Amino acid sequence: MGETNAVTSGSKQVWIVAGALLVGSVLLGPLVQIGSFLGSTGGILATFLSVFSIALFAIGSDRSSSVTARRPLGTGALITLGVWMTISSFVRGLATIPAAVETFLSFGYIDLLIQFVLAAIATTQIARAGTVPRPWNLAPLWVVAVTAASWVVQQIIVVAAGSNVSLFIPIIVILDGWVRVVGPVFLGIVAIALASRESAVATAVREQES
Repeated sequence: MGETNAVTSGSKQVWIVAGALLVGSVLLGPLVQIGSFLGSTGGILATFLSVFSIALFAIGSDRSSSVTARRPLGTGALITLGVWMTISSFVRGLATIPAAVETFLSFGYIDLLIQFVLAAIATTQIARAGTVPRPWNLAPLWVVAVTAASWVVQQIIVVAAGSNVSLFIPIIVILDGWVRVVGPVFLGIVAIALASRESAVATAVREQES
């Protein structure tokens, strides 16, 4: 099947909803910190929004509105990433238990590796699927690359700082937080903008035909 290079009408609503959920999942973080009354429920809700958004992007309302064109490899990688994020969120919640701290540290590296591999597979397939217009079909891949580069920079800082690493903790935290916020928000806004643009084009075409 040949690749398409435009968002079809089936993409409109589902990409807007998925993009809004993705942005909302990120913005919910600061709200959880401000409104501590939400407690752990806020973190669970943020994860749910993110996972639901990923599922919508993967499946879409039809084949043309799936960012992976519902191809098995890319769709499976995205859905598996969502499932793993749910598991990871639950395990990270156990990190507050003293007996689980050491296990959590080991899990953290495994978690990063699994999420990176799944995200790399999914974003590569999104770039090749053809349902997202160029150059935005590469946007998820850009985010994964920047996230990986950020992690590498953080590790370099930790190794280079040695015993003075505590002095660089604020820089590491800010860098990590910036990437975690900007990446998903960027993708959410791109999805909303692409769907809105296609909707406007479709409306204009209908008006010309009438």
